[in-house]
Amino acid sequence: MEAATLMNSEEERRIQNKIEQFRRSGGDYRKIHEELKQKRLNWWEANKDRFKLADSLPKQAFMMVLFDYMGIGLRDIHVVYEDERKITWRSFNFCPILEACKRLGLDTRIICKETNEESVQDFIFCLSPKLRFSRSYEKIRPYAEYCEETFELVD
Repeated sequence: MEAATLMNSEEERRIQNKIEQFRRSGGDYRKIHEELKQKRLNWWEANKDRFKLADSLPKQAFMMVLFDYMGIGLRDIHVVYEDERKITWRSFNFCPILEACKRLGLDTRIICKETNEESVQDFIFCLSPKLRFSRSYEKIRPYAEYCEETFELVD
């Protein structure tokens, strides 16, 4: 019971941080993008030596972003397509952005695009400039049961 309470309080802290971040931005979500971009690029600088380009690049980006950086577990992710050039997955994990948007009445299709999409692209660009990130804005929570996203290798 105590671990569940701690987890819930940690989740609540993360939600409150996002709410405060949205409010501080005054509707200029580029500020949030810039903060996330810098945080992710700092993480890359501190951890890049751990990544050797051996696997398919989309799978390596998937592993780096979701497991290494975000710490999401396998039980919260379902890969729906994978080959050497592309990996598409559905996320069911706890998301402080989703919860903050629900509380503030904000649209995740707008918030996720403006705060996260470009910073994820900048992050995976570190692995390879040929990688592209995309998100389905028809399959995004709370409008769907999951968020569907893709890393793809382009020429």
